[in-house]
Amino acid sequence: MEKKYLKTEQIVPGKGMSYTMYEIQGEDEILRMLTAIPDTGEVSTYPKPPVKKLFAPERCAASSEAEFEEFWNQGAN
Repeated sequence: MEKKYLKTEQIVPGKGMSYTMYEIQGEDEILRMLTAIPDTGEVSTYPKPPVKKLFAPERCAASSEAEFEEFWNQGAN
């Protein structure tokens, strides 16, 4: 089954823009997720996400596998 990548963003006062990114299978099944604040270098990865279904995927922006993997690899280090 094909995977897709989605993201949401919000401002974190004093830190900058925060991104939550999802690796999705099917319509809304979350395989992996991460949160990243590029301005501070903070990345948290969730290989077994606490939430298994993405609520309102239509509200998310498109991302790419490359963008997701770049942040994922930063969080793994």
